[in-house]
Amino acid sequence: MADTALVDLLTALADDELVLGHRHSEWTGFAPHLEEDVAFASIAQDEIGHAAAFYTLVAELTGDDRDRLALGRDHTEYRNAIICERPNRDWAYTLARHWLYDTADGRRLEALERSSNESVAALATKIRREERYHLIHADSWMRRVAGGPVEGRTRLIDAMALAFPEAVGIFEPVEHEDELVERGVLPAASEQMKAAFLEEIRTALDRLGLPTQGHAHAADAAEFVASSSGDLISQGPAAREPAEASSNGVGGRSGIHTDDLRQLWEDMTTQYRSNPGATW
Repeated sequence: MADTALVDLLTALADDELVLGHRHSEWTGFAPHLEEDVAFASIAQDEIGHAAAFYTLVAELTGDDRDRLALGRDHTEYRNAIICERPNRDWAYTLARHWLYDTADGRRLEALERSSNESVAALATKIRREERYHLIHADSWMRRVAGGPVEGRTRLIDAMALAFPEAVGIFEPVEHEDELVERGVLPAASEQMKAAFLEEIRTALDRLGLPTQGHAHAADAAEFVASSSGDLISQGPAAREPAEASSNGVGGRSGIHTDDLRQLWEDMTTQYRSNPGATW
């Protein structure tokens, strides 16, 4: 009998990587310059490769097929965080999401390296070595844009206002998380990792000259908006404009997604659905 709790965790991890990897891949041929086109395509490939590794563990636990797990499920069966499925919008939003996601993923992988499950711990160690370069890439772009011309900095502030509130959804617990924590499969609870992530992000934004003021708890769905001085100010849920507001980023781990995922799923799975189970 499959370990349901572990399957849920691994599926969420795989879905995050697969969906975000496909979003990243949409920049191929459209990135700001040729060198970045190559770099971002490589990052996308890494993420999809990490998804494949997680799906492989799920397949070993369940007897399922790795390709079917990745591409043969209905979009309602995916368990990725909402932020991963959002359209790329522009380069500033893509950068903000890239930085936030890879910072959060670093926290998550660091914990999983201590997992009581040897296969999970070994895979987390391997993936974290590769993800380290993703974060170096994101950090480099954040410094470059935050310290650059006003237009770029303003775009980054606006993008962070959209992405930051949804980034906490990366730490939305999977079902049966308490059991995983008790067994040591997940050495740190999601709430604990989220708190560390938020503190790391706030410190980094201060260092970049993009301070957060008010320090409202992101789990309360606070909105961060740009002030005239360029700071990120917590505005709170009631003050948001509905048409422009970001959600609080939760629901994905329960299969509650936006229409953005359905549209991405249509493109992502077209070939598989036209020839299910085919080998090439």
